[in-house]
Amino acid sequence: MKYALSNFIKGLPILLAFLSFHTSSAQFVPQNEVEEQAAKLVQAYQVEVGMTVEQASAVYEKIVVVIAEENAIRNSTTTEEQKKKSLMEISKEETEYMGTILDSKQFKEYKKMKKTLQPLY
Repeated sequence: MKYALSNFIKGLPILLAFLSFHTSSAQFVPQNEVEEQAAKLVQAYQVEVGMTVEQASAVYEKIVVVIAEENAIRNSTTTEEQKKKSLMEISKEETEYMGTILDSKQFKEYKKMKKTLQPLY
């Protein structure tokens, strides 16, 4: 509990800056469950990975798209094998994208965390 509270407190200024960044350039209010999930993921990554506000914004935008695509795949009528293949491809694309915006240390930590925060199944 103490660790969770400590992480939350550490991440709070960054989350507030992230929200301020979005409200200054566009009205940022999560409009749906996908955006809420993305905001929670970004906050979790931010605390451990140490992203800048600009990085967090880019990560948020990508994760919103990824979650929406994953939901569409899971709700599709394709075979389970095709769903698995498509989900793996989206995950791979997301990871590759993150490698373009995070430095090597951040990227290494992101990949470790992703297994827990964003499992494929």
